[in-house]
Parts: sequence; structure tokens; C-alpha cells
Amino acid sequence: MDKFFICLANSYKRGGRCIAGVEIALKDDGKWKMIRNHDGNPQWIRPIANTPYGEIPNHLALGIKPLTIVKLCDVQPCPHNAHTEDVFFSQMNCYKDDFPIINEVLNLLVDPNHQAIFHNRGRAISTQMITGLNYSLMLIHPENIQTYIDETREKSKYRMSFTYFGTNYDFPITDPLFLDRMRETPQLYSQIDNAYLTLSLGMEFEGWHHKLVAGVILPKTNDNRQRSDVSKTTIEVENSLKKSSTDWFDDYEKELVSLLEMKETIEEKILLLRNNIQQEMKKQGMEKVESQHFIISYTPAKTIMQFDSRSFRQENEELFNAYCKIKQRKETIVIKRNKGNKS
Repeated sequence: MDKFFICLANSYKRGGRCIAGVEIALKDDGKWKMIRNHDGNPQWIRPIANTPYGEIPNHLALGIKPLTIVKLCDVQPCPHNAHTEDVFFSQMNCYKDDFPIINEVLNLLVDPNHQAIFHNRGRAISTQMITGLNYSLMLIHPENIQTYIDETREKSKYRMSFTYFGTNYDFPITDPLFLDRMRETPQLYSQIDNAYLTLSLGMEFEGWHHKLVAGVILPKTNDNRQRSDVSKTTIEVENSLKKSSTDWFDDYEKELVSLLEMKETIEEKILLLRNNIQQEMKKQGMEKVESQHFIISYTPAKTIMQFDSRSFRQENEELFNAYCKIKQRKETIVIKRNKGNKS
């Protein structure tokens, strides 16, 4: 099967390149349709070559730049852990059309749901935590973007810090075109007012998958010709997001998201630790462990009898109603996590 995608990253990867973008399909009427997955996020594609690390040879990456339409022939999915976007291919070519690099187009391609970057607020994901992750690419439009050179290591690295949904992040930059710009005129890129970032989750290294800025796209905000042509752009976006009238809730939402992400990360770590303790107690044949701070009891699996109140009510409705009492509850609100927006 042949597929098309809008390139959003052409970055360094183990001596070659990592190319990735958002999938689109060519309709019978000649217009492009964006492909979205079940949760409303753009469907990403990352071509993988038959090389030691899946890197694309440099000569195949020539001419592929941000918003170039790329055609892949004989696509075969080859997902691995969180890298669900990986595909094999027989041939890769630049297609004839490019889209204008302006905010109106880029806003159609951003990730509308994930409010934390690859599940947590850190710089990397451990190999133990990555099993529950089902994506490794996203396009975001962050705030407070700054670039700098980290010279604390043996080999200095270019890095980028930014704010996304109230959380501060700091990742290495692997975009060759943007790195060349920084080296030539660093003063122009120390602070950036408007940029879209393609973020990627790197390969495993010493037990960690590091987060990377794989693409830096700077919109052409002053190009009036391109801005007027945006009405002619042939992308059709399904389930487009509309601005809510509950603008007052934005700040509360950011704080809630931040706290819930912290809570989820802590709960997952506790769960992993509990499972390890349980397995060790089972292995050691111990039913209780006492320490300065904890008393932990282990109970082997067993069969018990449990009262099913729901079934009892259904089969004994009259008796159940006779013993129900009216109770006045105080006013309250219920806040539930929107599963569709859960990262």
C-alpha cells in the first residue's frame, strides 16, 4: 500500500536521518484529507530503513523539508513498543505539493489531546514505564521558547527549553536545518516568539528513552500571499476542535492536568514497587514484613464468598425499597478525567 504524509521532522539519527510526519490521503476529487486515529490525534508515520538502527540513509533524505509531501511505496507497519508509527517501505519520494508554513496550516497538525509530553514531565521515559505508551511523535505549539548550548558535558549540546500546558520542559535539538541557523546567527534564536516543535521519543539508551526536539518549524507570519492562499489549502480536517465558551476554566484546567499527571506518575511507580514487593514476599515465603516505617502483609490467593448487593436488589426490589432511607446530601461537584484527553 502506498501512503502520503506531510513531513514535520528530518532530524539526525545514528549517522543517518529520522523522518516523520502526519499522514494524509489523496481523495478522488484531488483534495487532501488528514488521517486521524481513534482519539482524534493526527496519524503519524515514521519510515524505517533496513539499517542497524532503522535510520534513513542521508542521500534518501535530501530535499525533504518541513511541510513537504512525501510518498511512501509498499508500506508495511512495524511498530515496536511506543514507536507505533514505524513503517517499512520500498521507495520514498518527494511529492509535487508543499503546504504554506503559516500558523493556519500548522494549527491543523498539532496534537489536540496530549497535555503532557510522552506521559510525564521529565526529560526521558524509563524502559519500565514505556510499555503503557502508544505514541512517540507529536507536534506542539509551546510558549516561552529559548535555546542555549549546554557545555556541562564532555561534548556540548544545543538544547531548547519551553512551556507547554503550564509545565517547563528542556530537550536536546536534533533538527539539522535549525542547528545550522543557530550556529550562523545564534542571537536570532536565543528566544523565539512563535515556533511549532516536532517532539520525538528516542531509542533506548542505558535504560531510558530520551525526549528530543526533532523538528523546529518557524511560521512565515508576514507572508501575505501565503496567508491569503490558506483558503485554497486542500486539507480537510475531520472533528476539528472549536473554541469553548468556558475560557475562564483554562487556568484551572492547566493546574488540574499538571497535578493529575504528577499523581498518575507517582501511582504508577508505587504500583510497580508494590508488585515487586509482592513477588519478593511470595518468593521468600513471607506473610509479613515489619520495618521502621511499614508493616506489609502478604495474603496468598484464595476463594471467598462475596455479597452481591446489586443482584440482591434486582431480585428483591420490594424488600430493598422497604429498608432504604431518604438522605439529604450537601451540594458538590464531580471532576472526572476526560479519557479522550488522557495522555
